[in-house]
Amino acid sequence: MSRPVTTTLVCLGAAVTLAACGSSGGGSGDSSTSAPTAPATSVSAPVNAATTSAAATSVVESTPPAASSGSTASSGSTVSSKPVTVNKTITDPVLGLKFDVLKYVANYQPSAAAKAKYSALEDEDVVLVEVKVTVNSQYYVTAGAGDLYLTGTANGIDEASTTILDDELTKAGYPALKDAETSGPKTSTGWVAFTPKKGLTKLVLRYDRLAYNGGKIPAKKFDLRLN
Repeated sequence: MSRPVTTTLVCLGAAVTLAACGSSGGGSGDSSTSAPTAPATSVSAPVNAATTSAAATSVVESTPPAASSGSTASSGSTVSSKPVTVNKTITDPVLGLKFDVLKYVANYQPSAAAKAKYSALEDEDVVLVEVKVTVNSQYYVTAGAGDLYLTGTANGIDEASTTILDDELTKAGYPALKDAETSGPKTSTGWVAFTPKKGLTKLVLRYDRLAYNGGKIPAKKFDLRLN
């Protein structure tokens, strides 16, 4: 089969390679303890090459789904060590993907072994968010935990997700979120871990979309309040 034709485009000062769809092809935390995941979303040329009309200015947006029979997170600032139901959705209509935010745990307690291995955990909370990510065929997209951040932190810095507790969390019943991609599987469900400084009471999940295609797809931030 022929190789896809690639075109290098500029994304906020960084080079992004997009592949033509018609071809075949293929935290805040202590930096010594937290290994943040790299942004996961990669975008290839649109199946329908229509020019997007979204504004270039970053905007905050979240889209709630239809009402669920489950309990929902309150609008207060309570923290919990047990899963709290959210059932809200962040939708990116331009890239054709969505993040269904199902539940969160605001104060997961790591094991003594994990705290001994990662001393910074003594000064950090562990926040877990269960997410179902879905992509479609509008663009060739890969999306996952690396696109998500915890914001609302006291110092105003977005907390990247971390993988340092993946093995422990899987054993505890919180398997890590894997990437979803247009080439399949298009849907993935799992947990994303963050390690902000202790005392964070306002929990906001952020999907941070970079600019692509020379700014024709602008950068945009989508925020969803968890509690």
